[in-house]
Amino acid sequence: MSASWVIDLRGHLDGASLGRLRAALGLNGVGRLGDDWDELFGEVYRTIAGVAASVELWRDVDSRGWRLDIELPGDPDDSDVQDLLAAVRAEVEAAGVQVASIARRR
Repeated sequence: MSASWVIDLRGHLDGASLGRLRAALGLNGVGRLGDDWDELFGEVYRTIAGVAASVELWRDVDSRGWRLDIELPGDPDDSDVQDLLAAVRAEVEAAGVQVASIARRR
């Protein structure tokens, strides 16, 4: 069993803000802003707040909106998940990007 979360980001990411966000989250640099069809813009598997997680940065080709997909293997404790989400939110905001919403994917 695993848990999946989506963090929707607010606003437009340009090259500089994308670079800051990738650096803050430790994401690799995949995807090209100039390519309208590129959707995946970074991914990493790391431990955040004591919880192993897969983090991916996606751009929707239709809405041009941005989101982070977070996959947590196993069934982590609710307080660990909340700590992880708070840590990711802090990293996102430290990069100058705003979080629009955080929701569990069903």
